[in-house]
Amino acid sequence: MTRSPRQRHLVQVDELADQLSSVRLLDVRWRLSDAPGDGGRRYAEGHLPGARFLDLEEVLTSHTDDPLDGRHPLPEPTTLADGLGALGVQADDDLVVYDEPGSFAAERAWWVLRWAGLQARVLDGGIDGWVGAGRPLETREPPTAAATRLDLTVGQLPTIDVDAAATFAADGVLVDARAGERYRGEVEPLDPRPGHIPGAVNVSAATLYDDGRMPTDDRLRALLAPALGPDLGPVDDPTTPVAAYCGSGVSAARDVLALAVLGVDAALFPGSWSAWSNDPRRPAALGAQPFTPTLDSRP
Repeated sequence: MTRSPRQRHLVQVDELADQLSSVRLLDVRWRLSDAPGDGGRRYAEGHLPGARFLDLEEVLTSHTDDPLDGRHPLPEPTTLADGLGALGVQADDDLVVYDEPGSFAAERAWWVLRWAGLQARVLDGGIDGWVGAGRPLETREPPTAAATRLDLTVGQLPTIDVDAAATFAADGVLVDARAGERYRGEVEPLDPRPGHIPGAVNVSAATLYDDGRMPTDDRLRALLAPALGPDLGPVDDPTTPVAAYCGSGVSAARDVLALAVLGVDAALFPGSWSAWSNDPRRPAALGAQPFTPTLDSRP
């Protein structure tokens, strides 16, 4: 059976309930405000049957001492392979990741796993959707799986670096996934400078929810129209390049996932604003960015 883009990237609660014996579930609950171990403690208090906990900070990102790398650089392939292998993940597994709606960790996990050449889907609605549908949680950990040795080939999804981000809006659409007030430079609670990359347009990842679930395709098109233009040029014209960034490369994966659901392969700028704003040579734009004329005027 041929899957639609939505079906390739998302799984619904009832569908997952029928597939529990054939998928490998990864609980990736994480919040920016978490202390080390908080996600694992929430996992221990209740998780989907058979799920194992995967730590975003330890496995799905790396931590360098260079601020120009940003707050959540992509993981080293060996770190990722070791972390997944310790959970018994195999290269041909059908992986399903979930979190708590609003955390964006599942989207980061989905992106990193696919970037490494693995098959992964996001549970639409996360753990709240599962519980809301009357499905059970469990507190016991599944039996210890035999560790596996993974040989990952990263780079299976597109990325851009800081130099490409600087010129990306000249010929494509650069999407800033942060909250509007951070994009406009009205507040900046985390990074050295307020504002956004010149030429970027704002589609806050937090708006791309519908009661914790991915909105319908029509609703997504309406939500993305302010950034992509009224005719949604990049959606209907695959020659228009699209890239996304956020504060540190986590929540932007939500925008990349939303675009993937519509069939658009958007690149990710992993360093995001946390890398850009730490480089004083890079300019910061303030206020709102108008539509790019070439997209706004498409017939």
